[in-house]
Amino acid sequence: MGLRAEPEALHQAGRSADLAGEQAARIKLGEPAADIAEALPGGKSEGAATRVAQSWQRALTTWSDEATAHGESLAASAKTYERSDSDNARAIDAAGR
Repeated sequence: MGLRAEPEALHQAGRSADLAGEQAARIKLGEPAADIAEALPGGKSEGAATRVAQSWQRALTTWSDEATAHGESLAASAKTYERSDSDNARAIDAAGR
């Protein structure tokens, strides 16, 4: 039994994570709760809805940033595997001469 890295699978997963992060960044999750705050001025609900809107937007921004960073890490790992494979192939070729 062995371990095999699949750089192309890592690249694809990285692109998927990157795309998910980009798409999530465009979502304005807090806006519906902000609308509630605007509709209920002056009451406790206004402040609560504002805090919910801010919290949801921060959480989504954090998730988006982390998904993008994960995608970048996967792509970097794929490149490292590819570089290592290439370096090892050159070394084997050089040893065989």
